[in-house]
Amino acid sequence: MEKPTAFFAAADRVLLGVLKFVTISLFCVLTAILSLNIVNCFLPFTSFHWLDEIVELCFAGLVFYGAAAVWMRGGHFSAGDWISARLGSPRAKSLYRAATELAGLVFVLIFFRYSWQLAGKAQESTAVFQIPKFVPYSCMPVSAAIMTVYSAIRVVAEIITAAKGRSSDRQIQGGNQK
Repeated sequence: MEKPTAFFAAADRVLLGVLKFVTISLFCVLTAILSLNIVNCFLPFTSFHWLDEIVELCFAGLVFYGAAAVWMRGGHFSAGDWISARLGSPRAKSLYRAATELAGLVFVLIFFRYSWQLAGKAQESTAVFQIPKFVPYSCMPVSAAIMTVYSAIRVVAEIITAAKGRSSDRQIQGGNQK
């Protein structure tokens, strides 16, 4: 049983590392080209007629891949876990957490469905680089799929914990899971 667990832990670290690398790289590219555009306003040396295409691509990836990385770690926004602190039994706490995770799972499944449709219907290409529009749109279903997997794992884990009559002792406070 240790080998599958070790494999999934390693896959989790690799996926998170890739998402962090992609997000940070897109942020750096975005910062560089926007800085060059500002400099170009004062010292015109070239035309940045292609800027909109790259900014759209970078922002889409930055937002959605970054959201997937945050979702993986449970760092997404939360108003705090003040309800489960008031629940008496460990089973009730786990069932409450399972319900909140299930609500998140429903959200990302709906997001996945509509983002998949959007990416699939994108037939046109960008004007300058002729990048197919499904390329920047593809970050949405990919990140939704990642979020779906992690939400499903959390729902199942909380249900198993509730069935055992225990609490997962996972507290959500201000968006951070402990």
